[in-house]
Formats: sequence, structure tokens, C-alpha cells
Amino acid sequence: MTSGISRRRFGQLAIGLAATLPLAKPTILRAQEGDVVRMCWFNTTTVSAQIAHVLMRTDIPARNGLKVELIQLAASPAITEALVSGAGDVGTLSDFAAVTTMAINAPVTTVASQARFRSAILASKKSGITRMEDLRGKQVYGTFGITAFQNAQDAVLKAGLVPGKDVTFVNVGPAELADAVGAQRIDAFFSYDPFVSYFESTGHAQVISENLTPVIALSANNRFLQQKPDVLKRLLMANAQALFFAAQNNNLVNGWFRTLEPAKNIPEPVLQKASSYDPAWSAKTFTDIKVALSPEQIAQMETLAKWGVEAKLLPRLPDVPKFINTEIASAVDREIEAGGFDVKSVKILRA
Repeated sequence: MTSGISRRRFGQLAIGLAATLPLAKPTILRAQEGDVVRMCWFNTTTVSAQIAHVLMRTDIPARNGLKVELIQLAASPAITEALVSGAGDVGTLSDFAAVTTMAINAPVTTVASQARFRSAILASKKSGITRMEDLRGKQVYGTFGITAFQNAQDAVLKAGLVPGKDVTFVNVGPAELADAVGAQRIDAFFSYDPFVSYFESTGHAQVISENLTPVIALSANNRFLQQKPDVLKRLLMANAQALFFAAQNNNLVNGWFRTLEPAKNIPEPVLQKASSYDPAWSAKTFTDIKVALSPEQIAQMETLAKWGVEAKLLPRLPDVPKFINTEIASAVDREIEAGGFDVKSVKILRA
């Protein structure tokens, strides 16, 4: 039985998940003076969102000669549109969303790894399901066309089950999914953090399979990349410094995260748990921060591309490495290794 308070929280979460911010009227938060970078982001996925809040609330951009305009949008599709149209210079995209830009041959290049997050298959408490093998003959609900969907199908296959035969995947929107979980109307579903941790915290679901490989990548409009590579390099350094600041100030930055929708209704302990699946969230030194996409992450994006074509979610199979530029990020990594960063000297401009 779902308590009244829990049901209200689920309703609020559903509204937050379903909310969209139209591209024509984005929420723009400006920070500091310097070379302007229009950065598109969404206030959902940990630890990416915390980084954005640090960039908008501290002097880190100014230290790198930047004026960052943070354009808050609903999710990856809106950010993709902004990058393609030139309304944004750089944006945060899930790894599959980045692959989608490659498949449509968009004028966008993936330039860095920003954050890692967890996706999972969860079973509702009323289902009695405790392991993947228990999904035989069951329906698994979730939103198609996202990284968590591929992760879920892969987990089913690894459990010796066949999608479409032993397990049926059902496409539902985020708001409908949140409501169904709260009312315990479904047996199993897939999602990603912080929502995985949220559903766990309410006691309505438990994880039966998780994947820690998903990545939030930074992608850049090609014109910006070609015309302002030095500005991009400084942005990647600022992003790394913001990530390290967040790692050293978990509670403070989580509080900032919760000032905007849809994170307002997610308890701080849930955000902390969800963030902990990114190794950088507990970084002890600045050299623990890595900016360039690793060969393993690029290989995973190639896997996502193949899956996207097989699932008929992509129009063609892209040559993933051709749409990735690791040179600038690698240069930033070398600078991080060569020099330190005094996180205590960062000035908070607004709470």
C-alpha cells in the first residue's frame, strides 16, 4: 500500500519527469564575463546536473576566461535540436543520444566524457521477483530509445532470456511509469539514476540488474568546435574543475541541484546515492578527474549504435569514431596531470 505522502511524491516526480522546456523559451542562466559559451543541459542526470550548477554559481568559468550561458532544457532530444540548429554551442547528451546525432549525420561532434550514471532493471515489491530469471513470461516497462533500454535488453539476454519471446518490453512515458510504480500496477521496469535510487528509497522497487557503464557526454556544434577550439578547451577545463569542486562539496552542490525542477522533489540522500555511482563523485585529487572518452566508452557507443540499428531506432549505422574528437579533451587531461587546482580558492557567487 502506498502512503498518501508517497503517492504525492510520486505524482510530483511524474510531473517533473514529464515537464518540457520548449526550445524557443529556454531557461538561461548567465555566469561571469569572457568568451561566451552557450551550454545546454538538463537538471536530471547525476552528476552532470551538479556540474552545471557549479558552473552557474561559482567563479570557475571566469577563472578560465569564459562567460557561460547555461540553457536548461528538458532532455537529450531538445539539446540535440539546439546543437544542430546552432542555438547551443555545447550540450550534455546521454551516450545513445550522442550516437543518434551521428546516425543522422548532424553537424555535431562528441568531445568529452562528463559524467557516469547507473541504469537498472527493477522489480516492484508486490511482484515477488528477486532475480532476472524470474522475468520469464513477464512484461518490463520503460521508455524506449534511451540507453537504459539497451542496457535492459542486454541484461535480459545475459540472463539467458530472449526479448520478445521470454520477456516483453512495453514502451511507456516517464510520468506514466512513475505513477504505475507508485500504484504497484506493474511487475518490472527499467530506468536510470537518480530515479532508480528514488524508487529504491520509497520501498516500492528493488534492483535486480544494474549497469554502471552509461555516460553523459559533452557534444559540440561543429562550427563552434572548428572556430573556437581554444574556447572549447577552456570550457572542458572549467567542467573538470566544477566536477572536482562538486566532489569536494557533495552536500552543498546537491542542495543547489534541488533548487530546480524536476530535482526539487528528490530527497538529498537519494541524490547522494545516485551520484555515488560515478567514481568522480568521490574524487580525492584533481588528477582523479578524467575528461577524454576512454576506448571502452567509445566501444560502448559503437555497441549502442549497432543495437539502435537492429532495434530500428536509428536510420543507419554510423562510424562512431569519426564523430568523436578526443584531442582537445586529452590535452586537458594532460594539463590536469601536470598542474593542480585549489578547490578551496573557488568563490561562490550566489547560493
